[in-house]
Amino acid sequence: MSDLAQVAIVTGGARGIGEAVVRRFHHLGMHVVVADVLDNEGQQLAAELGTKATFCHLDVRKSEQWAEVVEVSSALGQLSVLVNNAGVLRFGSIEEQDPDEFRFVLDVNLTGAWLGMRACGASLRAVGGVIVNVSSTAGLAGYSHIGAYVASKWALRGITKTAT
Repeated sequence: MSDLAQVAIVTGGARGIGEAVVRRFHHLGMHVVVADVLDNEGQQLAAELGTKATFCHLDVRKSEQWAEVVEVSSALGQLSVLVNNAGVLRFGSIEEQDPDEFRFVLDVNLTGAWLGMRACGASLRAVGGVIVNVSSTAGLAGYSHIGAYVASKWALRGITKTAT
């Protein structure tokens, strides 16, 4: 790796697991891009962490927003890590769940990660960087009333295994 600052992008970075990942990378001295749709929480976290943290609004379903996040990260240093952590969960049986809600879960949990891999892959490959796709035990076993979530996490495991 070069002398440029190492940069990590963490989606869903404003709270929960994503926030913990952001804090850990920051502790390790990396510049962290907190990428989330939760603007207030993301801005507060970045402000709290200081100059080595930057908030970027990111709806992971939007490729044009991915391009903006990659551009911001490139200006900060060398993109070294992408953590696809953003995710949503909706409850309901297959018969109860609205098809649009099913697609929304897939779009955030699966398509969003795929778009991130697509947007960041070449930069990360060039420097031996890393992509971490956050799944769940729902990607290993079926659970009732969360079919869209289970489907998205099984598929996320699949695209992770095929990434080159």
